[in-house]
Amino acid sequence: MADIELKRLKASEVVLKASRLARLVGHTELLEFLGFERNGYPTDGSATTWIGRAGRWADREKKTFYTHSIAKVEAQVESAQQAIDAMRGGGNYSGDAALIAARDHDTRILQSSANLSTWTGICGQVVATAYDMATEIYHELLFSELQASLFADTQQKVDGALAAASGTALEKIERISDRLRDGDTESVSQALTTCRRLIDSSADYVFPARDELYKIGDEVDLKVGPQQVLNRLQAHTHACGASKSRRDRLRRTLSDLYARCSAGTHAEVTIDEARFIFLQTYIALGEILTLSAPEDGQS
Repeated sequence: MADIELKRLKASEVVLKASRLARLVGHTELLEFLGFERNGYPTDGSATTWIGRAGRWADREKKTFYTHSIAKVEAQVESAQQAIDAMRGGGNYSGDAALIAARDHDTRILQSSANLSTWTGICGQVVATAYDMATEIYHELLFSELQASLFADTQQKVDGALAAASGTALEKIERISDRLRDGDTESVSQALTTCRRLIDSSADYVFPARDELYKIGDEVDLKVGPQQVLNRLQAHTHACGASKSRRDRLRRTLSDLYARCSAGTHAEVTIDEARFIFLQTYIALGEILTLSAPEDGQS
């Protein structure tokens, strides 16, 4: 990208360097485009999209275009520039043919200038297209690195919290992963059941069952007995000082997940849905289990 931005490379050199980038990251579209630029364009209609992006149409209505490789296009640029340089300053014409000769000279300059503009434009379009796609790859890699770092950090915290919440929590997760990889109906059912048990064990850890009610504010009294798993998790988020909006979001999320995991039959749950249920359960429990000190000024 820097080589293009600072104009350190010719168009053909950009194509070669971008080809290496495309090969390293496995970018098939960029590989296809650059393959045409290195070797020339076929006339069978298979490269129509790239012809437009490279500015190679000679006449779009007649579907004629410039098929030359980028190396030959650069050669045409140099040739046209040399022709213009050779004709600069005009010629020494005399006699009856002077006017005709001068007019022919001007015509050749204009033609060479038009050719130079065409070939230079193709080079510019090719470089611009390579730059756009290199920028796209850069942002994808940057996001992937950020995402991987974010998830790795979060996973470390969540795994540690789950391990503290239940000695078998991480074993449960391993069993869930194994069953979801199996992909059959019984495995999906067992995985969802394990998700529910993971929620139960987390509730037992952060807020053990009590006979007395738990008061939230002046109006809400929650039953927090052995069967009130979600209420106990809600009481825990309140005790940790989480904001009301955060508590409500977590309550809705876990309520939906618990209901889905506790359904009498899981025949209608696809393997893909089961995976997302597991991931959402993992993230929601991780957020709850990593709550600690009350948030400043909130209850």
